[in-house]
Amino acid sequence: MTPFTARSRRRHAAFPAPAKQRGVALFVALVAMLVLTLAGLALVRSVDTGGQVAGNVAFRTASIVAANYAIEEAVYNLYKAPTPIIVNNDDTAKHYYSTLQANELTDGTPEALSGPYPPTKYSMSVWTDPTTNVEVRYVIERVCTADAKDKAPTIGTCDLLPPKVSPAGTDNETKRIPLPVIPHYRVTTRVDVPNTNATTIAQTFLR
Repeated sequence: MTPFTARSRRRHAAFPAPAKQRGVALFVALVAMLVLTLAGLALVRSVDTGGQVAGNVAFRTASIVAANYAIEEAVYNLYKAPTPIIVNNDDTAKHYYSTLQANELTDGTPEALSGPYPPTKYSMSVWTDPTTNVEVRYVIERVCTADAKDKAPTIGTCDLLPPKVSPAGTDNETKRIPLPVIPHYRVTTRVDVPNTNATTIAQTFLR
């Protein structure tokens, strides 16, 4: 063996050829980037959802005040106004119907207050906040069937409450004066914020 050949072999043994790259580091980096991207998207989605929930809660709080305003006006027109509603007849100027309206939704919302903004069958606005542009509408319905229209309420046609009568009497009492039964009234309010999808429907019963 020549000296040159021995030196060449020793040099080859001291400096081995580099191993081939298999791409493991690149694969790990891509997976890490994918995980970080998904985490960022989840964070953005969570922030958007939180903002929507906060907005809905704020609108619900504001709509309660507006709905109470409509209910108080209904109470005034039914019981306290100098010229109260004649309950046996419809009075659309005061948003009153002597019977339950037909074609109401399954949740009890009258058709007049249903549908997208603005309600096409009931465009009269009761009250508009000049700052927020919140619009309030309401309908008063006597809880009676169509057979009670233009008539006094009866047991067969209306949901009635017996009058409160004191059990006490007097020695000279011969016959008590019969008191009329008390009908129920359903007040449905709708609160809208124009140019948004925010709508609140509320109901209460009066007697």
